[in-house]
This record gives sequence, structure tokens and C-alpha cells, in this order.
Amino acid sequence: MAKWAIVNGDSGQLTDIVDEADKFEIYEGADAGLKWMEVPDDTTYEHTMINGVCVHRSDCEDARLTAEIDREQAYGTLGDQLDMQYRDLINGTTEWKDHIANVKASTTKPSTIPEFTEDPKKVQLVGRKAWEAWVDNWSPP
Repeated sequence: MAKWAIVNGDSGQLTDIVDEADKFEIYEGADAGLKWMEVPDDTTYEHTMINGVCVHRSDCEDARLTAEIDREQAYGTLGDQLDMQYRDLINGTTEWKDHIANVKASTTKPSTIPEFTEDPKKVQLVGRKAWEAWVDNWSPP
């Protein structure tokens, strides 16, 4: 059975992902900002519609940047690290060293992830609705 989702024409956000039998009436006139669109059966709220295609958010994100942010957050603030080092000096422990080793072991090193290349077809064309298909050489009115 086909899945359907209400698509926001400006943002591409999907809402109300349902089976065809569960669709309900919405305004779909020429100036409508929302529209029912058929989507793949495995579509979730982690997807968005860009140029008429359902795309998972991870396909549009820079995995290297995400890894950098994850690693920075895992290390904690410089103040917290200095506190760990101070406690290590006072108590003769290895709290800071263990923490750093754990972060390095449990997070991906950003430089090991391929550089992100943005697919122009996965960038919504300005001035077009999210459900409108990609058009080569399109320019806004």
C-alpha cells in the first residue's frame, strides 16, 4: 500500500505520513502551501522533500561537521578538562587521561570522513515548491 505525506511547499517538511486510505482533505489550490504527495513506504519524519524527491536528512548533512561537533561536545569544556587535570595532580589519578582516551575511542575522527560534496539536486530551488521536480538551468522569476 502506498504512503502519502503532507508536504510543506516552502520547507519540504513532511507531516501526517499515512496510508492512502487515511488521507484527509486539505486545501490544494494553486496558492496552497501544503500538498499531499505519494512517498516511499519507508519514509519517516527524518525525510524531507527537495525538488520533488524524498531525501533523508543525513543525505544533505556534512558528516564530517557532525563528527567535529560530536567530538567537541564529548571532550567537554576546557574548564572541565582543567578541573580533571587538577584533580589528577592532587589525587594521583588519571581521570583526564582516561576521559581523553575514551573520547578518542568512542567518537569518529573527523579527518577520517570523506569531505562533503553538496549535490545541487538536493538543494531546494528558491522560488519553487518542494514538490516540483528538479529542472536544469532554472532561474527564479
